[in-house]
Amino acid sequence: MKDNIFDLNEIRMEISFKSLNELRKILSFYQKNNLDKINIPCKNNLKKDFLLNSIKISREEHPNIDLIPHFSILNEFKRNSFNTINSFIEFIHFTKTLGCKEVLLVSGSQKRLTLDSTSTLSYIKDNNLFSNSDICVGVAFNPYLPSLLFEEEIRKLNKKIESGFVTSIWLQFGTDLVLLESRLKLLKKLIFLNEEVNLKKSKIKLFGSILLPSKQFLARFKYRPWKGVYCTPEFLESVDFASNLVVKLLKTYKKYKIYPIIETDVSNEFKLNSLKSIL
Repeated sequence: MKDNIFDLNEIRMEISFKSLNELRKILSFYQKNNLDKINIPCKNNLKKDFLLNSIKISREEHPNIDLIPHFSILNEFKRNSFNTINSFIEFIHFTKTLGCKEVLLVSGSQKRLTLDSTSTLSYIKDNNLFSNSDICVGVAFNPYLPSLLFEEEIRKLNKKIESGFVTSIWLQFGTDLVLLESRLKLLKKLIFLNEEVNLKKSKIKLFGSILLPSKQFLARFKYRPWKGVYCTPEFLESVDFASNLVVKLLKTYKKYKIYPIIETDVSNEFKLNSLKSIL
């Protein structure tokens, strides 16, 4: 019997749904299978009041889940930067009241010219809107970007960490594992150099995206690729090749103490068994 790369209880699940009834079904399925680390994204129709109600129901009906909600600048933009930052502050307070320990702040797939996650954290820091203990924020990071874009990505990440509010970094999915390892070494060095400004006095956690390959998923991705997700043609052509690469990616995550977050749907027994076989 081979050892698992990760145990199921180390895995986070990002869930998407179109109704509160669908949300309840997914959470009940996860509870039945002892999966209690959940992320609720802020994208498509899952935003504003629907997002807030989803977070409230999740925490009240399943108080034992470790829930990390997302806040997207793009999807929660309120006419101007000032209103949007205030909305983010209210979101933080709302989720803390419900027992969420952290919020993942993202700019969104189409970045606003006037505001993004970097400038939001800088604004909060410079205006002393929070005491040191009030805010715990996760931020996104793409290690697969081409060189010039990656230099900007590193600069922005450094500025986010310098705010002192960052408690976790969430890595985009990609398939160039050689590039990933080289970029992870830079990331680890950056975190080490910024440890003194970490207001939480705790280690910044790393999470890494995992997409579970299937014929249907790969076909959809080829037709409509996700922005900022870099996948080789070989990955998209073969489920077997893709599955083997995901196993190698998980081993890389394990090596660098990065916890996986599953971004594809795992809401029934068949899909859960597929995840277990890769782990």
